Amino acid sequence: MKIDVDAINYDEFIVLDSSDNPVTGLVDGDFTRKLFDPDDDEVANISAGVPVSIEEVGSGVYRVSFVPNKIGNWVLIVYNLTHFPWGKGNSYECVEYVADEIGNMLQRILGLSQENYRVINPQYDRLQNLTKGTIKIYPTALDCENDTNPIAVYEITATYDKQKMTGYKTKRIS
Repeated sequence: MKIDVDAINYDEFIVLDSSDNPVTGLVDGDFTRKLFDPDDDEVANISAGVPVSIEEVGSGVYRVSFVPNKIGNWVLIVYNLTHFPWGKGNSYECVEYVADEIGNMLQRILGLSQENYRVINPQYDRLQNLTKGTIKIYPTALDCENDTNPIAVYEITATYDKQKMTGYKTKRIS
């Protein structure tokens, strides 16, 4: 997974009990974390290190966040003594500009091709033709499901002459 240097980066993981039911209600202090920088130094939550925070998103899904301060490969391992004492981990390739303008445009193109895409607040005319609505696109399926972290938001409008569409407009609003 590619991440940005000197920017907050997020990843998600799920916590299940021994019966594979989602575990809710855990807080940051319920987890131990180890974050290794590109020099293989452990830097999580130490003086002059990198703060690593964990918060519940919902339904047993938790989000970890940190701001890497060096370009290179990072490794994060999160432990919970009750549910996964062996740890859950991921590696990240920290680069200079993941979210540069070209990257942003590519993310929006993927979203508008209906990947992690949601239409909300649809409005219809008396013939049940869609006349207005809002499109949101998201970086991940989980964000789409939870309506969090939208990449962009668009307003859509359509006009009709009887049953025939005469105009359609999509305008980015954020």
